[in-house]
Amino acid sequence: MPSPSSSTPPPTVSFVDAVKQRYGSADDNTEEPLGVAFAQDKKWQFVGVQQTRVKQSRHDRLTLVVLRNCGINVAMHEPSATTAAGGGPKEVQEANMIRLEELDLSENTALSLAEVGKLMPYLPRLATLQLCSIPDLLPMAPPATAALSSSHLSKLVLNNTGFRSLAQLRALVEVPQLKELHLDSNNLTSLDVVVASPPASPGTAERMAANDSGAGAAAGEVVFPHVTTLSLAHNELSDWRAIGVALAQVFPALTQLYLTDNKLEDLVLPETLVARAAAGEALTAELEDGGVLQPYRYLRPLTLLCLKDNATLCNTSTVDAVRILCPKLATFRITYSTLLPTWNETNGRMYVVAALPTITLLNRGTVRPKERLDSELLYIQRGLLQRQMDEESRDGANKVAGSATGAPLPRVAYPLVDVLKEKHKDVVLAIQRDGDTATTTGASYVMITVTLYFVNGYAAAAAAATSSSSSPMTTQTSKLPSTLTVARLKALVQRMFQVKPVNQRLSYRSGDDGVLELQTPLDNELETLGYYGVSDGSIIYVEDASLR
Repeated sequence: MPSPSSSTPPPTVSFVDAVKQRYGSADDNTEEPLGVAFAQDKKWQFVGVQQTRVKQSRHDRLTLVVLRNCGINVAMHEPSATTAAGGGPKEVQEANMIRLEELDLSENTALSLAEVGKLMPYLPRLATLQLCSIPDLLPMAPPATAALSSSHLSKLVLNNTGFRSLAQLRALVEVPQLKELHLDSNNLTSLDVVVASPPASPGTAERMAANDSGAGAAAGEVVFPHVTTLSLAHNELSDWRAIGVALAQVFPALTQLYLTDNKLEDLVLPETLVARAAAGEALTAELEDGGVLQPYRYLRPLTLLCLKDNATLCNTSTVDAVRILCPKLATFRITYSTLLPTWNETNGRMYVVAALPTITLLNRGTVRPKERLDSELLYIQRGLLQRQMDEESRDGANKVAGSATGAPLPRVAYPLVDVLKEKHKDVVLAIQRDGDTATTTGASYVMITVTLYFVNGYAAAAAAATSSSSSPMTTQTSKLPSTLTVARLKALVQRMFQVKPVNQRLSYRSGDDGVLELQTPLDNELETLGYYGVSDGSIIYVEDASLR
């Protein structure tokens, strides 16, 4: 038998109740003294607390209100139950929150969308509304009228709210000026326009059929015409084509798309098409109805695309497809470790920078002109080396593949190598041979100017005691080929600074003072400077590990 306490309904907490509890009230005389609230330690003085509390209690001046997990279950009290306290619309009117622009009601799990909708007429400037982590917020049964209506709301965040289809959402909300929509963490395996029917069960077949027919009739009317930013992060989406069917119809103005942490498949286009695009050929026919690129036309207006944390994206062909399908792309985000698992973070970033000539922001880091130059030169070097290896493989000299013990990694493609080689023809050193035959290594390296800097503390003390130019602390500038191995570099360092190779610890960073970066270790003696991405103007740090 249930206990009396278990059958007691939860207390009614309105929006204004939570505001007063969180931000105080001008007529609230029940506040605890600061000494009681903070363990009565008189050594502490909270400067400005009283003034801040007074300002927050003036609800008509609040522009941002955060009421996460405050137990709100109604918009306002029923007038019949709280007539003396001024319940109903009167309590919201008296709060007079006419300046409120951003409201967060997340984690109030007992709150319904209809109750939230009751607040909209009293918040005339509200532009951003967050309703996250309320799993039952969006009901499946379509209401007769929209549960939430606002003519000024521009950003709506509905993460983990039971979203299932765009038709469901369109029936529940009426927000003609909406520009930014977040639908993260809703366990979506597909982005459906029309409500997907659950498995049939006795007694529900007729109701499901009615819902399906109503949703199907309204599918053509499902549109958010002004939404430019859409986030579908932390779901389980995988099919690029299926996503495009919904986005093209429902979000015609979309320019920013977040697909973080999904299960997207690699986007692989035919090699002939990639080669034609790299050569500058327009792909007009392929983009028309019936063309091979027609299902991806929704990507063409994008200026921002986020693909981070998609562990299923492991082929660099996806980056080539993004370059072709997103000609206006300026901001791009992706995880290097899954795309190029054997490359370090620096080289992975350089590859993406070179492969996407239009981007100016990559993973929250600005792409500076020097970084683009260095990245394109590394792309040329590795592309020519890959071409050389492919030719040797076709001639039967595939020693690397014959000695491999594990599954081969996806081949890294360099379709822009000829375009970039022509762009930087004054920098790339191509050794010309008689006739039409090319050298096997002639065009696969560039000369880079680097600064060798000895950073050991003992050497610094020695340098302070002498002014000789042969001091081990002297900074040396050298011009080296990008194909120089770390082992040969250590031999050069030994001649310059008299430090045995076994005692050398080498690292480098780019010489761009405008970029904050960590030093990259040069810890494999068999690899080259080009492999590590050492570029023109880089600083190589030399440390004598024998000194303690």
